[in-house]
Amino acid sequence: MAEIIKGGQFLVEEAKLENIFIPEEFTEEHKIIAKTASEFMEREVLPYDKEIESKNPELLKKLLKKCAEYGFTGAEISEKYGGMGLDKRTSMILAEKLSVQSSFAITWGVQIGIGSLPIVYFGNEEQKKKYLPKVASADLIGAYALTEPCCGSDAMNIKTKAILDGNNWIINGQKIFITNGGIADFYIVFARAIVNNEDKGITAFIVERNREGFSIGNEYHKMGMVGSSTVPLFFDNVKIPLENQLYEIGKGYKIAFGILNIGRYKLGASTIGSSKYILSQGIKYAKERTAFGKSIAEFELIREKIAKIISLIYVGESASYRIAGYMDNYIPLDIEPSQAIERISEYSIEHSIIKVFGSETLDFTVDEVLQIYGGYGYIEDYPAARAYRDSRINRIWEGTNEINRQVITGMLLRKALKGDLPLVPLALKFANEVISYIPEMPEYSFLSREKFAIEIFKKIFLMLSALAVQKYGENIRDAQIVSSSIADIVSHIFLAESGYLRAMKILNMGDSKRAQDCAKIVEFYIYNAIKDIEEKSIKVLSSLFSGDEQRMYISTLRKLLRWYEFPNYTQLVNEISQKAIDNNGYYLSVI
Repeated sequence: MAEIIKGGQFLVEEAKLENIFIPEEFTEEHKIIAKTASEFMEREVLPYDKEIESKNPELLKKLLKKCAEYGFTGAEISEKYGGMGLDKRTSMILAEKLSVQSSFAITWGVQIGIGSLPIVYFGNEEQKKKYLPKVASADLIGAYALTEPCCGSDAMNIKTKAILDGNNWIINGQKIFITNGGIADFYIVFARAIVNNEDKGITAFIVERNREGFSIGNEYHKMGMVGSSTVPLFFDNVKIPLENQLYEIGKGYKIAFGILNIGRYKLGASTIGSSKYILSQGIKYAKERTAFGKSIAEFELIREKIAKIISLIYVGESASYRIAGYMDNYIPLDIEPSQAIERISEYSIEHSIIKVFGSETLDFTVDEVLQIYGGYGYIEDYPAARAYRDSRINRIWEGTNEINRQVITGMLLRKALKGDLPLVPLALKFANEVISYIPEMPEYSFLSREKFAIEIFKKIFLMLSALAVQKYGENIRDAQIVSSSIADIVSHIFLAESGYLRAMKILNMGDSKRAQDCAKIVEFYIYNAIKDIEEKSIKVLSSLFSGDEQRMYISTLRKLLRWYEFPNYTQLVNEISQKAIDNNGYYLSVI
């Protein structure tokens, strides 16, 4: 059995291959579920695509019921409560496969995720028996109500109040942007618990649709995901019984943030899945479209777009299932609520990394695919236009990408100060040595150059972290440009290492041809990452220093990077893109 890996551990220890899960290790059951999910979308959902997009709430309910027949709405609900009790890897497979129709995907995603997981992990026995079997069968649809007009990412300042009145709670307030809100039967609502005129903190409640004083506003007219339901909610002296309080008074913020963490890694898988789908559409068009006497898929600038997208999908996919492997090993489905509170947040760094990366990968993909379509991409009859609109929300919900970058550095600092990660001594040690440090390039072997690059990236992170903490201390959270730049470097490390480890593990499994295909993509990703890491590092150093000190540290940075011998860029572009063109899309999918 793989050992428990802690969040952020990848920065301070060399990962062992036996602790890393890769897609090539999917079981036959995983593959069958993936195939079934793809067929479900093809047969049951995509034929209704236009009707979904015309805002048809009854159709969404009908499709969720059909989804339940396959077990997909009960994937993470224990068999004890009528679900399938499947692992996190399977949930990510489903998130990826159901992503091809965005409006339905988010409807399903809330039902299986933030709309029901608070009860799965934090509900008492009576609450689980009452709600979960009907969630699994889609007889009940759930929603998650946290955001308010005053407070989006600043969720700790919500204004909705729940006043204890005998054996009931009386809720007053407003929630906005509630996905599934118009079709839901119950809502996980977060409010400030007021007991004897004293604010006891944010607490979670289960509020059923039919409660007197509860009302639902009109559907928002959105830029994208137009077929999904998104509404405001209003609470006017809504009375709910004590038994509808979820978990403990004042612990609601831990539920809220813990469940959002889970939503983030699922969103990562979903956006990577969407990227695969829209890329395949773009490649198909590029092969059919001719200009100047040949297919535009033969043009190097089109091929460069394809190669970049392939590299992003590969490392994103590798990182997603690496995280899922960690989660399955650390968070069992039947975990006790008190344990769930702590364990769900363990991988908040990695969850934020994949949320930010997946959403920005999809944005990059839809933008470049629209460019491949040219003028036709701007026309609604072609898939690129809608994909472009649908993609944009992913950088906003589940915490904006700006907030998630702050989560990455904030959680690293917290773990370092608590002693959970030995970042402080390592960072200070290397900061003192960095001026005289001379990288020694290893002898060439399979991906040895890329492994060394990742080691150098970690050293750059240590140097920047030590220098930033020396200047700002715990106030680094307020130095947002510095902390977000460091977060991007941390993300590159995790993503590049995930791609590298996958290639190495495949090689060890005996599939040298596939390992070589992976290796080329890892080379290409690191080629592009180096440029971004250098840019972000200079942004940090120029924010910390001026004059001779600035020049010294920037010179040191470039010394750390200058050893790298860049591969032939054009050759990599043509090799990666040609395989994608030959295979009509991303060619390393296992499912």
